[in-house]
Amino acid sequence: MANPLRADAVRNIELIVGAAAEAFAEVGTGISMTEVATRAGVGVSTLFRRFPTKSDLIDAVFSASVTRWLGHLSEALEQPSPWPALRDLILKVTKEQARQPASANMIVTSFLHGDGFLAEKKETENGISTLLRRAKTAGDVRDDVEWWDVRLVLEANAGVLMSGEDDAAESSRRVVERILDGFERK
Repeated sequence: MANPLRADAVRNIELIVGAAAEAFAEVGTGISMTEVATRAGVGVSTLFRRFPTKSDLIDAVFSASVTRWLGHLSEALEQPSPWPALRDLILKVTKEQARQPASANMIVTSFLHGDGFLAEKKETENGISTLLRRAKTAGDVRDDVEWWDVRLVLEANAGVLMSGEDDAAESSRRVVERILDGFERK
């Protein structure tokens, strides 16, 4: 059994992942590990002890995003109005994709189509399917909208964001809102 990390080690990991998320959103994943360490206020050796490669650090940042999204999903499932809760959830996730271009790519490659995050994928699919079922029962969402349609929203959003357009974030917002409008029963 592995020894639990000391409190200062846990704090350093949180500082590094937070600084990396901000740096990736600001300048992309091309930022140097040294710059990430500086932004986190830790030594380079501390960063490399916890994240030996940049890929490990990118994975940690994305994993933190997935954890946050699952928290949003849990909150949405507790709401009395399923369609507004699901719509808000999708808008939060796609807005985060727009703030973090690395996240936009990873949601498609690692989360939706990758071999990792299996339990998280299943929890997401089940939660969104539950919200859709409730929204259909309430008469708010078309009967033919399924989990796969929500997946397509996330993939389409990633495509818009990775297009390299100057106004990709605004384009993302418009595309996602229009697709979600199409989910609603009129």
